[in-house]
Amino acid sequence: MLNDKEILYYVEKQQLISGNYNPDCLTPNGYDLRVGEHTVDTVERNQLFFISSFEKLDLPNNIVASLYIKSRYARHGIFSSFGFVDAGFSGNLTMAFYNFGNSLQIHSGLKFVQIVFYEISSPEKNYATRSGNYQNSNGINRQ
Repeated sequence: MLNDKEILYYVEKQQLISGNYNPDCLTPNGYDLRVGEHTVDTVERNQLFFISSFEKLDLPNNIVASLYIKSRYARHGIFSSFGFVDAGFSGNLTMAFYNFGNSLQIHSGLKFVQIVFYEISSPEKNYATRSGNYQNSNGINRQ
């Protein structure tokens, strides 16, 4: 797992987070992604909603990432299921959530998800060359 110093090293090389980086979002072992586009302003109880990351990611071939909803939202009944962000991915992330709790206001710039980065040995084929379905995504992509 990369620590804050290692994340900053990659960011300075325009990797990991290459667009809309904010040093206030850096944590000791990750980075708080902010809401970019969102499908609703007020999320009602029992509602599915989507957001995109405000930040643009550019993962090199030796880094993968995992996502975790910020605990303050999980405590209010927001649920999501995340997978890994593959080595070589570039673009904005689209994330789906479900609200089991009370209504919640969503706005651009809100810190909503923590991303944690892990170093791996480089794969034979990275995301762009293996599938790349969402490579260079911009905003919410629901394909």
